Amino acid sequence: MCGRYALGVVDDELVDFFQVTSTRLQDWEPSWNIAPTSTIPIVIERAVDSHPAERVLGPARWSLTPSWSDTLETPYPTFNARSESVAEKPTFRRAFAHTRALIPASGYFEWQTNGRVKTPHYIYPTQGRLFAFAGLYSLWGVGDQRVVTATMLTREAPRHLESIHHRAPVALPEDLWSHWLDPGTTADSHLVDTVVGASEDILSSAGFHPVLPLRGDSADLTRPAPTVPQ
Repeated sequence: MCGRYALGVVDDELVDFFQVTSTRLQDWEPSWNIAPTSTIPIVIERAVDSHPAERVLGPARWSLTPSWSDTLETPYPTFNARSESVAEKPTFRRAFAHTRALIPASGYFEWQTNGRVKTPHYIYPTQGRLFAFAGLYSLWGVGDQRVVTATMLTREAPRHLESIHHRAPVALPEDLWSHWLDPGTTADSHLVDTVVGASEDILSSAGFHPVLPLRGDSADLTRPAPTVPQ
């Protein structure tokens, strides 16, 4: 599970990093304490008629709402989608088939539980500046009320992270971005296996450290917690 993450870069850096050809992201400010239902940047590929697909950077609400839902708010959490069941779950299967995305992140937070004590950890990439998490998006609403919503694909955590939490986001290498984003890519178990397998190296090399409780929103949240003298 990933319920909190950081993205400490401005939109121009995202445009360059993901080589987008069009941006609809406005007023984005770096944030180090992004929670579900926040507005987040996502990257998608979109083709209109016979024109070549364009890679677009835009805003989305982090918690996917399927188009058939009567309300924007769902009765269950939808900020994560389990890779093991994403192709079958009614909430996610249409988005998995047709509207896949990348979710940029500088790193993410998980809480390690030891008895009644929960210690937050910051997990960050050592291969490049950003994670590109596999995501899904959906359009909900009609007309001016239309909202883009998104979710993050998760998998079992690799061995060196499982002591912190048993789940982790699926982080994609650059050579799989276009394949994942392409609406023409067949969405099946093979695609899931491919992206989960490709995320292994990125996640297995991720760095991590304990941090102080998440309060406020600044880069200080990602810094190692001070060591308590013995």
